[in-house]
Amino acid sequence: MDTDNFVIKAGVRTFEAAAYLRRAGADVTRVRKMFREDMEHCRIRTTIINKAEIYMDEFAISTFDGENVSGATVVGAKAANALLNIQGIRGSFVLTALQDCIYVSARSIDELNVQVIMEKFGGGGHLTMAAAQLKDVSLSDAAEMLKHTLRKMHEDGDI
Repeated sequence: MDTDNFVIKAGVRTFEAAAYLRRAGADVTRVRKMFREDMEHCRIRTTIINKAEIYMDEFAISTFDGENVSGATVVGAKAANALLNIQGIRGSFVLTALQDCIYVSARSIDELNVQVIMEKFGGGGHLTMAAAQLKDVSLSDAAEMLKHTLRKMHEDGDI
């Protein structure tokens, strides 16, 4: 699960661990069933993806009001992962409004360090998965702040 179907940081040891787990009786089908999402979350994730904006031809940015959605930040993170499947997208960002806070889920595959971007907002993470929380800002203002930061970092050669 942690390697995103052997896509992220999967090396020899990863495959050896998977082989060991399989020999020990791990059931892949059972695990997949445990991690299925309900239909409502699937619909919300699809809506987030559908309203995404492609910014600077390489970033997918979407916003989401998660106020009445259980597990809203998880749905936002799943949408950010899914946005990486769009051809030409180097990084994806989903901003989720929830309880007077904007939660930013940032994702990339390998050529963009989203951690350094989220650090600009007081957040962190690692190269391909990072996040930040913004207080006292609207969803639209947070999206504009993100766009400004991406533009500036791109112009400065930081990303």
